[in-house]
Amino acid sequence: MPAKVTALRSRDLESEATRRAILDAAEHLLASVGESGLSIREVCARAGVTAPTIYHHFGDKAALVARVVDDCFADFDRAFAHRAAPHDPVEALRWGFDRYVEYGLRHPTHYRLMFGARLTRPSAVALASYDGLRRRVIAIADAGRLVPAIEDATAAFWAAVHGVTSLLISG
Repeated sequence: MPAKVTALRSRDLESEATRRAILDAAEHLLASVGESGLSIREVCARAGVTAPTIYHHFGDKAALVARVVDDCFADFDRAFAHRAAPHDPVEALRWGFDRYVEYGLRHPTHYRLMFGARLTRPSAVALASYDGLRRRVIAIADAGRLVPAIEDATAAFWAAVHGVTSLLISG
């Protein structure tokens, strides 16, 4: 392999390791002091980088917070991916509720980050996650077993499972 290619791969790996260190530091701080207490200076100290490095990789503090939240949603969705839901759409929704609560209780820090960050609008990753619930509700409607409108039912189901999970996490 040419030295130039090897150097580029090494630089890419180093860059990814730097991004990961920054994200891990930001996640830890967000979990312990919240978004209002997160400072770029403290992220730098914990990740062993300078502020320009953070701005190079993420743009600004809001983008860093958004990326941490997106990573939490991606982790949430991966937790569902390797398990098969029941075929009956109502049972699949119940199964999804159980997995949602299970994830929240196993990962309360991630859960708080996912729903506690004051993002200006939901990210594509968060919307895709919500769309998974919406697809389950559509399956119930397609089976002729849903009375309310799909959007109303989806919002109500999400509010219920989110409320239960939040209450269980907070004790």
